[in-house]
Amino acid sequence: MRSWPALLLLLCLFSAGLDAQATGRTARPWTYWWWMGSAVNKTEIKRQLTLFAESGLGGVHIIPIYGAKGYEEQFLPFLSESWLEMAVYTVDEADKLNMGVDMTLGTGWPFGGPWVDADEGARRIVIDTLALVSGDAFRADAKAIASELDLQAVEAIFVTDGRRQYNLSPYLRTGGEGWTVPDGDWRAVIFGVRPTSQQVKRAAPGGEGLVVDYFDRSDVETYLAHFDSVFARMPSPPGVRAIYHDSYEVYGAQWTEDFARAFRRQRGYDPRASLPLLSDTYHRDRGPFLHDIRATLDELLYEAFARTWTAYGEEHGWLTRYQAHGSPGNILDLYALASVPETESFGCAEFGIPGLACDPDFEPETFGRPSILMTKFASSPAHLYGKPLVSSETGTWLGNHFRVSLRQVKPHIDQLFVGGVNHVFYHGTTYSPLDAGYPGWLFYASTNFGPTAHFYNELPLLNSYIERCQSALQSAAPDNDLLVYFPIHDLWSTADDDILLQLDVHHSEDWFEATPFGRTAADLLARGYAFDYLSDRQLQALTVGGGGTVSLRGANTYRGILVPATTYLPAATLDRLLALRRKGVPIIFQDRLPTQYPGLGGGKIPARRLAGLTAVSDVAAALEEAGIANEAIRTMGIDFIRKSTESGKRYFLTNLTGRFDRGYVSLSGDYQRVRLTDPLTGVVETVATQDSFYLELPPGKSMLVETGISAPSADTAIPLAATDTFAIGGLWRVTFRDTTGLELQASYTRDSLTSWTEWDDDLAFFSGKATYTTTFALDAAALGAGGYRLHIDEVYETAEAIINGKSVGTMWAFPNELIVPADLLREENELTIVVQNLSANYLRRYDREHPEWKNFYDINFVDITYQPFDAGSWPPSPSGLSGQVTLIRMADGG
Repeated sequence: MRSWPALLLLLCLFSAGLDAQATGRTARPWTYWWWMGSAVNKTEIKRQLTLFAESGLGGVHIIPIYGAKGYEEQFLPFLSESWLEMAVYTVDEADKLNMGVDMTLGTGWPFGGPWVDADEGARRIVIDTLALVSGDAFRADAKAIASELDLQAVEAIFVTDGRRQYNLSPYLRTGGEGWTVPDGDWRAVIFGVRPTSQQVKRAAPGGEGLVVDYFDRSDVETYLAHFDSVFARMPSPPGVRAIYHDSYEVYGAQWTEDFARAFRRQRGYDPRASLPLLSDTYHRDRGPFLHDIRATLDELLYEAFARTWTAYGEEHGWLTRYQAHGSPGNILDLYALASVPETESFGCAEFGIPGLACDPDFEPETFGRPSILMTKFASSPAHLYGKPLVSSETGTWLGNHFRVSLRQVKPHIDQLFVGGVNHVFYHGTTYSPLDAGYPGWLFYASTNFGPTAHFYNELPLLNSYIERCQSALQSAAPDNDLLVYFPIHDLWSTADDDILLQLDVHHSEDWFEATPFGRTAADLLARGYAFDYLSDRQLQALTVGGGGTVSLRGANTYRGILVPATTYLPAATLDRLLALRRKGVPIIFQDRLPTQYPGLGGGKIPARRLAGLTAVSDVAAALEEAGIANEAIRTMGIDFIRKSTESGKRYFLTNLTGRFDRGYVSLSGDYQRVRLTDPLTGVVETVATQDSFYLELPPGKSMLVETGISAPSADTAIPLAATDTFAIGGLWRVTFRDTTGLELQASYTRDSLTSWTEWDDDLAFFSGKATYTTTFALDAAALGAGGYRLHIDEVYETAEAIINGKSVGTMWAFPNELIVPADLLREENELTIVVQNLSANYLRRYDREHPEWKNFYDINFVDITYQPFDAGSWPPSPSGLSGQVTLIRMADGG
């Protein structure tokens, strides 16, 4: 029984109201915060939270995981009284710092633990065979067979000689009557149930154990009831803002105790008689039967786990953050159940930004690449149901450890923004005590956003950028025009070898990119249409508004529905589409009409049901006829998300390509002004226009743009254009602030800028700050009114520029430009640039000399290829400044 002190701690942990989680906190980025071994204490919790707050974070997400060796005496078992005390303290201290706290409802992932018994764990159906002897009496005794084959249960049994087959399954339920084996080569085929025996992955002390059966409501409720036994007499609402479920990584589980009964209830027939189809890969009924199994698993996961877990959170006053991807079900429906649907930016996207490349060790065939179209699976239900927040696990395996720069992070966050994310979670930060030294405790699968990161001094710049963007995105409503039906029944009807069809956002090549649905979505994105995805279940809930529009719960209003080329369409879905069409909603079938109802009892769709329907090949023309326009800026290489405000439209624009730089652009709709906000600097310009306007958006840059129908009341900006360029040459004096024990020269003098790793053998191991200083002269005619920009060809990786003793900012993202106030320049000027490089070069030496820093349990510490981490063989990473430094004079371009 839990002691009263522990109960009092829980009352504290879950007693602060949701109001304490001020909405302003969500504009700032949050971070995953791994508690290694939960070896935490109050002094370190306060110190680290203070650093997080000072850097501009809005909250932390506590995830207990495995620990560091040598600290075992400090491990706090999950949910123990001492663990709860630290959790309570964290919530209290975070609130003082105006930060929020989320928490995984378990340790590691997926859900499970020591309180999950063997009969509550994940299960799978297996096929075993027994050789039979002619003339023997074979008894279909479920208990005896299960014992002999180490099965939890026997679902069905068939006997066959390869030509003939008899179903002995009825005897399993009548006491195991005997069957005399005829002459021939007979064998019994047993369809039984075994546990997957999967353990919680990366579990923390006190959280080790079996993964729960996600398809059994009773088992899920028992799992959650364990927390209720700890959270006894909990008042509402909780102090932690949200509970969390990671991506679905339950391996091999595709059965449950009540599966046959649930299947029969949903599909109308007993699946056990059709189980031989699982091993008959050429049978025509195999695909329809697999569809029915997969559809049943979808329904069980939705009802038994997702609804149960999200309802549990709601009942206790928590938000729920749910990573539905990877699930063997329609992830659109699963995401929709969460308060905050959460996607995942995993790996490195291949952008067209000059000077930006993925880590050479990154293996896209292993990880896949982040995608706007994958992000839409989480954001679409949020837009459809009016959920204000869409979150993302951000920066997972973006590059190898110690080799990720902020200029790599930003474009991936911009990609998330245009995909609909507005609540970024870094992946992430590890609780690391001071006495752990450098580089401290690190989690193997993340970008280090913690205090030992090489970019930590510059992290507030990224955090401020995200806050400006998310403030704008969170305070506007979705404004997408089109719903695109997700034909999951085509996927479920595919006769794949595996029963499970898991919708993995890391590898979507087969289930998404290679399908008509994926190709349609990619084409719509490339053409600049604003759209969301739609499931069968969501389609049924749509209501019709004026002008043939549709919405759900009064949220975002859509002007039409597009059905990509699909073969299988449920009768209920077809009925609903026809009903909406009769009410004036534009329903567009692309390329071909569906021909089949899905499932073993499906069959051909009667021609009369499709009477009057036509399929179009020219989707753009059909959308234009429906009054749905695209945004031409997308065809220029500019990605966007469009939202609506009371005064007009709000866009987040980002150039993730090398196709656009600057020029005149137009947006859809009517407007008389545009307001441009640079989220890097906060600088705002307002331009009076009814059509095109001048936009500077070189590769890597982003912009917030608002349109309004009323003319601006104040003076508007006139676009500036480059008029003169001054090369800053001469000699550079470079000094290094070394803290690593290298014996470096006092200073280096350079007449051209190249990577400092080429200057000196020792500099190939240097990581830290280097100061570049030079002087330059300007003619008096070049001084005066107007704007100036400082440009550097290549920066590895951040560069603060100081002109005549005054900082003009830090270059940490593309493009490598800073605004220089005109009144700061004189005829004779001093320029100082302080550069921070990656820590990878120092790790090349440190990892060879101190391999003992990698001292963690479980997977310990691996590199991006999941091999033991070894930085000693790395080549030097480019460092410092390279190329030309120029000063650009800007004047009215009007």
